[in-house]
Amino acid sequence: AVSVEPASMELFSLSFYVLCVICAGIQFSKSRGGSAGPPTTPDFKKFQHVYLLVYFCSVMGDWLQGPYVYALYDYYKFTKQQIGFLFIVGFGTSGVFGAFIGQYADKYGRKLACMAYVILYIVSCATKHSPNFYVLLVGRFTGGLATSILFSAFESWMVAEHNKHFYPSEWSTQTFSLATVGNGVCAIAAGWLGAQVRDQFNSLVAPFDLAIAFLAVAGVVIQLMWSENKGDAAGLGTTRSDPRSKLKVAADALRNDPKVLLLGMTQSCFESAMYIFVFMWTPKMEPLFKPLPHGQVFGCFMACMMIGSSVVDTVMKYRGPPQLYMRDVFAVGSLCMLAPAVLASDKYTCYISFFVFEALCGVYWPSMGILKSKYVPEEVRATVYNIFRVPLNLFVVVVLANLGTISDDTVFMVCAFLLAAAAVMQHVFCNMAKNSGGPDSMGPAQAATEELRPLDPNEEDMEIKTEK
Repeated sequence: AVSVEPASMELFSLSFYVLCVICAGIQFSKSRGGSAGPPTTPDFKKFQHVYLLVYFCSVMGDWLQGPYVYALYDYYKFTKQQIGFLFIVGFGTSGVFGAFIGQYADKYGRKLACMAYVILYIVSCATKHSPNFYVLLVGRFTGGLATSILFSAFESWMVAEHNKHFYPSEWSTQTFSLATVGNGVCAIAAGWLGAQVRDQFNSLVAPFDLAIAFLAVAGVVIQLMWSENKGDAAGLGTTRSDPRSKLKVAADALRNDPKVLLLGMTQSCFESAMYIFVFMWTPKMEPLFKPLPHGQVFGCFMACMMIGSSVVDTVMKYRGPPQLYMRDVFAVGSLCMLAPAVLASDKYTCYISFFVFEALCGVYWPSMGILKSKYVPEEVRATVYNIFRVPLNLFVVVVLANLGTISDDTVFMVCAFLLAAAAVMQHVFCNMAKNSGGPDSMGPAQAATEELRPLDPNEEDMEIKTEK
């Protein structure tokens, strides 16, 4: 076994503890200062807790698998080319079939789609018990389909349900932020739990079996406590039903509203860079920190992401809605990817840049969720979300397929370019949003909320006096 140099181990362990203290301090400060979010209702809290329980169990099922997929394939004695093909099948499936999955989620129901996620990912985990290449290939295929659902149908269900109950739009910020913070906690917990069951049962398959348990819990809660919602405006003041296919309606929405198209292109650029970074941080940092304590580094990344998502409401308080500050997020992210490519041998530049980028990812997830909930049409929400992911997956597949022919620094420069392009498109989006209001998918819910808002006591007094 290779022992980790004390300097590297101590650096990242200390960094992890400091980052966790910072995150805890932010959360404590928000709760003490009454800035944890606007006051809500018990009914909303129940809705939020049920959604987050399902979401956290679902992402736990995803995170538990991550560290052991490559190791398991290697244990089964597959070549690097075979392992690479298995990974590409997963991303390729998500890219090719994603838009169709979103269409069916909007047409037949987001709850049904989330149940399909649970079943497909359980099948994917179960295939890991077999050393047969083709059985594992089936597992990558079902896993790719499940990933498309995880990043579209769950959020679509939550936004539609939020609107259906006429909750104020600002309450969704709290849900998105909690989801991102909880996602980071789940990632850290999954790393620890996965290692425990792997060592306890002396099996690389054990973490996948634990993932099945979390997915099963998510499936039970979905079935018993979620209501169904589809791609329509039911309950939001209209009964119009579009006879066209959801994919055609989504394509028309992208063509007719350039803001939605820009939003999708921006998402594709940022998340492409992010997923490429997930593959590239290890080969970039290993020569600089010998040997690299992977678990501690991953924990630091997740703590940085939690810090980023914890300050979103504060950023919105001082900078305004997400469309006003996301351009800066993308621009700084571009610099974070450019710096390690230009200063390739400076390990502390790499250390700081990667930590800052992960914090920006924490800001990105709830902020982009808010933007999509506002601008993407409700009736084709899941379809559009998955269309956004098609170029994302294709970008990642192209880069992964060419890793052997281009240097690591070149890959980071590609990431920097993608993030710079996202910053430019976000600037254009911001100007377009200022100049034209355009459709707001949460508008009907906001309008209904205003109508149902209790009269101000002073206004009531004035009305009574007037009647007298």
